[in-house]
Amino acid sequence: VLGLLVVAIVLFSWEKVGVDVSTLFLLIVLIITGILSPAEAFAGFGSDFIILLGSIFIISAALQETGILDLVGSRLLKMARLHPAFLITYIMAGVGFTSAFMNNTTVTAIFVAPVMAVARRLKVSPSKLLMPVAYASIVGGTCTIIGTSTNIAVNGYIEKVGLGGLGFFEILPVGIVLFIISLVYMALFSNKLLPDHKEESLTEEFRLKE
Repeated sequence: VLGLLVVAIVLFSWEKVGVDVSTLFLLIVLIITGILSPAEAFAGFGSDFIILLGSIFIISAALQETGILDLVGSRLLKMARLHPAFLITYIMAGVGFTSAFMNNTTVTAIFVAPVMAVARRLKVSPSKLLMPVAYASIVGGTCTIIGTSTNIAVNGYIEKVGLGGLGFFEILPVGIVLFIISLVYMALFSNKLLPDHKEESLTEEFRLKE
């Protein structure tokens, strides 16, 4: 198992083989070696955790394909032009709220394009806005059970050991406190702390086009 774990880390970091292909390959190896029975190996595909995660990704794709995110981007731009001083506040509030009800990694990926467009039109460095997007996505995901896959996994484990599951908004008080602290901190200090990179260097260095 430890050997396969090392192989998994190498394959995931190598990126020449898809993560899904690598994962299924390792799963098959676990079956062939007798470490897992076929029933144990594929039991996860029928778990509530997997079904819920799959549903979240379907919702994310629907939001992207229906043009709702384009509407969000245009609204952000409109509000930013009216109140440029509150640009980061608007962006973090929108990302944080969305992240509470969707997978936070997906939310971050979805908001990159609209935020880049806003930065380009307002002639603001994207590096001043993308970091707040990432933090808002993380802390927004701490507000509900489905906000992050980690929350879902922990809740599933709690139910499995018989301690009773968490309510949908049970962790909201803690999440709201974290979000407000992050929002205030970024709104007050991000302009001084965040780097001022040009868009061209960001695009090339982090392969944003890809």
